Amino acid sequence: MRSRFALFSAALVFTAMPLFAQATAPATTGKQPRPKSQKEVDALKKVQADQQAQNWSQEIQDINSVLENFADTDYKAMLLNMAMDAAQKQGDYGQTVAYGDQLIQGDPNDIIARVTLAQAIARHIRENDLDKDQEIKKVQGYANKALDLIKNNAPAPPGISADQWAPYEKQLEGEAHDALGTAADLGKNYAAAVTEYQAAYTAFPNPIILTHVAKAYLDNKQYDDAISTAEKVLADSSASAQIKQLAQQQKDAATKMKGTK
Repeated sequence: MRSRFALFSAALVFTAMPLFAQATAPATTGKQPRPKSQKEVDALKKVQADQQAQNWSQEIQDINSVLENFADTDYKAMLLNMAMDAAQKQGDYGQTVAYGDQLIQGDPNDIIARVTLAQAIARHIRENDLDKDQEIKKVQGYANKALDLIKNNAPAPPGISADQWAPYEKQLEGEAHDALGTAADLGKNYAAAVTEYQAAYTAFPNPIILTHVAKAYLDNKQYDDAISTAEKVLADSSASAQIKQLAQQQKDAATKMKGTK
């Protein structure tokens, strides 16, 4: 099971901006984007309403409309991030990758796009894919570049403060390591998978990540570690019933395999 966490949504940036307060305010020269007309405000409100209603397909349609009708919008990168997030939420792998590629073409240092692509591609790879090795390299490239940007204190995206960005940046760091863990697992480098998943959990503690750690321990034949990690998930009050069921299965498998050593 490869469950994706709630990656920092560009919609959060979108709602944090002074979007509607000054409908026709001129664009600033600083970081804060501004709508240039009431028509643009109205179009952006549609996107925001779609996002709040979790109508992902309509959100994508309305985002494309904004980008087509307001080519000079200050919100282009944010809208593309929202479209990428919406595409991922509705399970459209092709659109997710397409929007991510478009973002990176516009800004090679877009951390959100790189982590989203690393996660999406990692989840999409199958054991018998003819291009598996090339796809694993893509995951590694996107994730490692994102981690380099985070390490070097890349600035917060436009429209969000450093304080707001900090916790999401840690989540992105965790998700980048999680993608690298999946890539290592797919390449049957289970020791490296353990290391990456542990780094993911350190950056962004989450019971889902712990199930990934437990799986890597199980694959690497570290049965005691797999059992103790699964027990940690079972004891976590924030873990859903589904996640706890998976942890129990991992614990049972590790216990059984330990007994046959």
